[in-house]
Amino acid sequence: MYFLNGDHIYIKPIKKYASVKEELSDCLEQLEHINEGKKIFRLNFFAGISGAGDYQQLKKHISKAVAGTFSWPVVFSLIAQAPFEGNIIVEVFYYDTTLWQFSVIEHEGGEAVLFRRGDTVVLAGSVQDNTGNCCRANAEKAFSSFGRLLKQALFPVNTIVRQWNYIENILGREEEEQRYQVFNNVRSGFYAEHFTSMGYPSATGIGMDYGGVIIEFIAVKSTVHKTLSLNNPLQKAAHQYSKIVLDEVQYSGSSTPKFERARYLELYGRKLIFISGTASIRGEKTVSEGDPAEQTKVTIQNIEKLYSDELLEKIGDKGLRPVYGHARIYIKNRDDFRQIRKIFRSYYGNLPAVYLVADICREKLLVEIEGQVILKEKS
Repeated sequence: MYFLNGDHIYIKPIKKYASVKEELSDCLEQLEHINEGKKIFRLNFFAGISGAGDYQQLKKHISKAVAGTFSWPVVFSLIAQAPFEGNIIVEVFYYDTTLWQFSVIEHEGGEAVLFRRGDTVVLAGSVQDNTGNCCRANAEKAFSSFGRLLKQALFPVNTIVRQWNYIENILGREEEEQRYQVFNNVRSGFYAEHFTSMGYPSATGIGMDYGGVIIEFIAVKSTVHKTLSLNNPLQKAAHQYSKIVLDEVQYSGSSTPKFERARYLELYGRKLIFISGTASIRGEKTVSEGDPAEQTKVTIQNIEKLYSDELLEKIGDKGLRPVYGHARIYIKNRDDFRQIRKIFRSYYGNLPAVYLVADICREKLLVEIEGQVILKEKS
């Protein structure tokens, strides 16, 4: 990760194979060469999976393969989102071992890596629950594990700066509620009043085919860091959505999605903006319904507002040059892939990006984009 003086990369199979396991072996072989001089601490595996049983089998296979590849602990998640090219893509995170001390914290239901440098402590990890038959049970158990993990590491809830929420069948319904609404209700209860003074974390809430609920997170505790919530003037803050929009997307509960459009983090001179999952929303309403190309343009325009000159002025440094570092592009329908990729590249060229098949939190949204913007001094 950039703020850990490292970064992250995407690994794709060099060849096309018939199975996920064959492509996984290809990716892990590539990691053995990339690994020189880079200490890997986390892997995300995005894979197309055909059933719940296949998900559990592949997760066990990955666990053994990762343990056999690395001589130190590496945490990982298996996210059931199919890549548009191949069966699997591996997202690789690494850090600078000369600057950061590393240890692993484990708790039932989750694990995290603890980084130390001076009086700064960073916790990066994930929790998952896939034991219940409904989203509510899985979300409650996942957030319970999340809370225990934070407590074990001595991190207050309000130290969370970035969160990823993967929800199986996000648009499905249970007990007359949309599953994303169920998740939002549980999240709101977990957050309670912890974020009243500083704004919520940057976050993504996205669908996956199997796996229950996965929550990935980054939390920072330091006397030398700076963090600010950033919002897009073209969009209403998600946590302030009105009952009108909640009805539009069939959110039947009272809790709004608790996240900011973006969050700024400065740590040891490294400055970046976490871009939350962003879609074709203006104000609080979905726009350009049925048009994936136009939705992509609106989404990118929304993202650009999150590192505009006006936002950089809020950060307090006009001498910064924003560089979009990487992106994940979630696409609802496979048939929309080529035109969405074409438009994304027209704005960002060959920026490192991964394209994944995933349901988005509103039925009429066709694309969602997230990423990270690095802020560098102007030369």
